[in-house]
Amino acid sequence: MSSLALYRKYRSADFDEVVGQKHVVETLKRAIKDGKQSHAYLLTGPRGVGKTTIARLIAKEINQLPKGANLSDYLDIIEIDGASNRGIDEIRDLKDKIRLSPAALSYKVYIIDEVHMLTKEAFNALLKTLEEPPAHAVFVFATTEVHKLPETIISRTQRFDLRPINRFDMVGHLRFIADKEKIKIDDAALAVIARVSRGGFRDAISLLDQLSSYEGAISVQVVSEFTGLIDTQKIEEILELMNAKKAEAVIAKLNELFEQGADPAQLTQQMLDLMHQHLLEGSDFDTQQLFDWSQQLYWVQKNIRHTGSGELLLQVALGRPLIATGQADSQQPQPVTKTSPKAAIKTEMVKTAQQPKSAPQDSNQTSDEKLLKSLSVIKHYNNSLYAVLKGAEVSVEGDEILVRCRFSFHRDRIAEPRNQTLIEKAFSKVYGSALHLRAVVDNPTKTGKINSSEELISSAIAILGGEVVDG
Repeated sequence: MSSLALYRKYRSADFDEVVGQKHVVETLKRAIKDGKQSHAYLLTGPRGVGKTTIARLIAKEINQLPKGANLSDYLDIIEIDGASNRGIDEIRDLKDKIRLSPAALSYKVYIIDEVHMLTKEAFNALLKTLEEPPAHAVFVFATTEVHKLPETIISRTQRFDLRPINRFDMVGHLRFIADKEKIKIDDAALAVIARVSRGGFRDAISLLDQLSSYEGAISVQVVSEFTGLIDTQKIEEILELMNAKKAEAVIAKLNELFEQGADPAQLTQQMLDLMHQHLLEGSDFDTQQLFDWSQQLYWVQKNIRHTGSGELLLQVALGRPLIATGQADSQQPQPVTKTSPKAAIKTEMVKTAQQPKSAPQDSNQTSDEKLLKSLSVIKHYNNSLYAVLKGAEVSVEGDEILVRCRFSFHRDRIAEPRNQTLIEKAFSKVYGSALHLRAVVDNPTKTGKINSSEELISSAIAILGGEVVDG
């Protein structure tokens, strides 16, 4: 026989056992005691903070049931899942049955979980009943997305907003459960569980339940390995490198964590949590710098679900601002005297990336100067395309613009009709004759490894179709 899950075993049996929602339970206790209960309640808040538990306690209290009563034994307490009973037919059936008097209790209580999932027609059908409910009927609605409820429904209920459980209350309650269940775990490990659960009791207790099968004492390291958390010290090292404007080192450190199995989304959240901690507690980092970094990480969170390249997205978000300031890494590109067109282009782009568009050249321009001028024109109209060309080898041979790319997705981006037209027009104008584009993948069997932060950003732009924003 399977054992009862801890979050069910330690579910609050009365209002006095509810943790972290004192502002709600005290009001409810007083009103019910004075016989002033409402005919409809609305409980809102994030998942796992006690909405369904409090809904059941309301049903218990107004019917004066004993603390240990099992609500499934009472036909007059009806729990409905709004996600699977969301149509007008289900609500009409409810309206027909609600007129019947309670079988055994004083009040017939309808608990509708995830009520925001009801259809518009179902809400309209429910509205009349909420306006003129039978004296023996009480509704308790629970939702994580109150903004999806019609105002006509909200205005006919008593609304209570439940908060995420603060970490002090969370750790205290987890310690109580751990001691009761004889789970050997230190307080620091409980604090990590509280942080990972982000204010949700159900998630925290479920995680403790899973960890309880571990042989031996449960430490911070055990919890971190189980949840995939990264050591805070390693994240601090990344922040220090960012503060020192060392883009290459930041990208290398992130790559090291990814090779160890770090999840980009979780790492992003951990970095945000640590920055928040620095803002609250004070640190050596500049406040404005923390704001800027947090904004970049928020951009990652918003976009990471839309790409299969989460690692690249995070590296771009943290590396791009460092390069944009012109202070990335301590080593600056050295002047090139006699070198290949590709190297000359890259060096000149670093020098002129933030300079205004140059004046027209005379007819005695060298081949390299014409190449740079053509790319400057492209940069003026399409910054991301310019960045992609920057990572390729560009040359003009006869009436052909030959672009040798390292990766096929770069070639495909360049060969898009609108991009091809822009490139051909820019080069033809500068060279004074009609030129045609040919983009190829150079050594396609060798995919290579992206080490340069500039190439990393160019690749991300090609994948995401974005624009480089300086500053």
